[in-house]
Amino acid sequence: MLENDFVVEDLKTRLDKFLAEQLPEISRSQIQRDIESGLVEVNGETVAESKFAVRQNDKVRYEATGNRKQEELKPANIPLKVLYNNHGLIIIDKPAGLTVHPGAGFKGETLASALLYHFKDIYVVGEEHRPGIVHRLDKDTSGVMLVARTGEMYEFLKNAFAERKIKKEYVALVQGRMEKPHGLIDTPIGKSRTDFRKQTTKNPVEPKPAATEYRVLENLRDAGGVDNYTLILVKLHTGRTHQIRVHLASIGHPLMGDGLYGGKKAQLGGLRRQFLHAKKIEVRLPNGTWIEAESELADDLKKVLRLLGSKIIHQL
Repeated sequence: MLENDFVVEDLKTRLDKFLAEQLPEISRSQIQRDIESGLVEVNGETVAESKFAVRQNDKVRYEATGNRKQEELKPANIPLKVLYNNHGLIIIDKPAGLTVHPGAGFKGETLASALLYHFKDIYVVGEEHRPGIVHRLDKDTSGVMLVARTGEMYEFLKNAFAERKIKKEYVALVQGRMEKPHGLIDTPIGKSRTDFRKQTTKNPVEPKPAATEYRVLENLRDAGGVDNYTLILVKLHTGRTHQIRVHLASIGHPLMGDGLYGGKKAQLGGLRRQFLHAKKIEVRLPNGTWIEAESELADDLKKVLRLLGSKIIHQL
């Protein structure tokens, strides 16, 4: 816990200096993440911007996650659907409801624990508590994920993601009827200044470029003929947190079931999550081989499409 008076300086710099003396085990990157996660208050108000100007006599309160000892990650016998396992690369078909890796204070089942159980040697690959994990899907997003089984593959995939050489396609159901059959949302995304859980396109903290391409697959309407929905195929050209959810909400078409970003909550078929599925992923291995994996649309999402009378559900 930190509570003190500071001179004029940006928030991250001042915390860096103070903690270097008081709590040297907390890294600069951890401080940055904690600020962005809304764990720092200035004069009783949450501040999620690291360049926020702290003035003399301002009171800063910070409870560092880096000062909380994270529990040891243990193997867990959680069933995994493996689509590919060769050349040091694993492709997982992640179910909805499974968190990818533990965060501060999280004590539930994770994909990370399942990987430790099913692949004993993966604990030496990548970061602590994130064995072999180079990217993630939201807890309630289902579908394909790449995992590295060797250190060499881990570095290769990290670079491939950074250089945007990995192709990803998603299937999503959005509210309303999209008039354009094809579109590109090219709008920077960053942390919300008012809600630490959210990303935003409107006056974000430290925005980063983000591009989301979509193509309409089918226009749908509920049985009562009142509400319109659009089934779309989405391609990511960047990989920002909540990117698809934020971008589609920003143009007035939030994902069905996405309560955080304005989508209607559980209605059709009792849907308990956002309608978003990582359908397909492609990567070119170091030896030049193209690997492509696809995940069949999850059952709960199929149920929704059946209720809406989808004609192309068999293709998904």
